[in-house]
Amino acid sequence: MIPADNGPLKTTGEIVEVPCGTTNLQMMLYRAESPGPAPVVIACPGGTEGGLFEIMEWACSRLRTAGYNALTTSWRAASPIHDPDDISAAIDWLLMQNFADPKRIAVFGGSRGANAALRAVALDKRICAAVTFGAATDFLQLAIGAAAYAPSRYELFKSWLGDPVTQRSHYERVQAISYAQLIDEPVLLIHGRHDFHCPVEQSIMMRDKIAASGNTQVELELLPWVGHYGDVVPNGYAFNHISSLIISFLDRHLRVAR
Repeated sequence: MIPADNGPLKTTGEIVEVPCGTTNLQMMLYRAESPGPAPVVIACPGGTEGGLFEIMEWACSRLRTAGYNALTTSWRAASPIHDPDDISAAIDWLLMQNFADPKRIAVFGGSRGANAALRAVALDKRICAAVTFGAATDFLQLAIGAAAYAPSRYELFKSWLGDPVTQRSHYERVQAISYAQLIDEPVLLIHGRHDFHCPVEQSIMMRDKIAASGNTQVELELLPWVGHYGDVVPNGYAFNHISSLIISFLDRHLRVAR
């Protein structure tokens, strides 16, 4: 079974409480039907707040059907400063569950969540692979580029991360491209050519920088007519195709036989 696209937003996972620092974060778990421990994908939503489970439903429901456990994170803060720590807390929790295979953990994210996934795979070596869709990898380039092209979007960046000129060091600290040289694991970057929120250059630059550090396991898939949210011009969604790319990549690198 696959979820119905274009219908009302609803989730099919279960809410779990995950300890994170001095608080608990609610996350959404999708349990695979497996007789033993199964691989896990931590799904990282985008947005400038705490994250919405509905954003990752299309991916997690399909991952569950393909035999993967999936866990959609939430974020402790609107700022992305703690995002990799929140992912690591999710891994800590998963390692205490008997349904999770500790040697087959991957991350998947879109937009801000993709940025978080890439930072996490650079910093937490328990993660075996990373997949992104519509990744925001260079916040400085996005913010400064928006100043003339989309002034209101530039103001959004300033309200979220601060002024990119005076707060440049903060931008560099939270953007994935600053961590590219630390990524040794397999990475798949998927990006729609009609993405005007995070243009394809964000994934192209990330691919090039990861490869320049000597990682030969980085792949890039550019999808024609696809936008930032998996939407296809002039109508429809590419969720089935995107999911097939994700699952095929994970099957290869997490050694899942079909």
